[in-house]
Amino acid sequence: MNYPEHEMPIRRELGEAMMTFIKKTLGFISCDDEETDSVMRQVATEEYRQAVLKAASQGIEVSLCWHTLGVWTEEGRERIGYFARALECCRAEAKAQTPETFKQIWSFVHTQADCLFEIGRVHFYEDAPEAAQRFLNEALPMARKAEALQAKAGVADDCLEGRIMELLLQLPDEGKSSAGQK
Repeated sequence: MNYPEHEMPIRRELGEAMMTFIKKTLGFISCDDEETDSVMRQVATEEYRQAVLKAASQGIEVSLCWHTLGVWTEEGRERIGYFARALECCRAEAKAQTPETFKQIWSFVHTQADCLFEIGRVHFYEDAPEAAQRFLNEALPMARKAEALQAKAGVADDCLEGRIMELLLQLPDEGKSSAGQK
């Protein structure tokens, strides 16, 4: 996609912030000291959050950046906000650049399903079963569509549909009534 020239420095800075964040997160995976790891993760996430917010304040938002921020954020309400922003950006990106390949289609569908799942999951663990049910039920058909596309897209199964179903089955009975419908 061709971006306007004035956006390029902002996009470059955002991309560099993401790459720096990814390099830092690789260190968290192998860290033996959980307390140090937690503090380092929080600092790195905050630095990345500042970069994402700075770009957003300049009109540049990317679904992958918001999604990544949501994954690494620990506080539930913040996670909901970041995944909701990633979902909104993903939908706008799909409209702006109509996905053409199976991999592109899968990516847009899967990202939307994953954002809805993550929002539903936060509601599930924060004892908001009605909200959890609503988001998980919206995510389920998208996860099924993504699963149907994965072979053609050449991607591995991440069991998103199963993870959604697992939470839906743990909801009170009204959450289970629509979970099995395709």
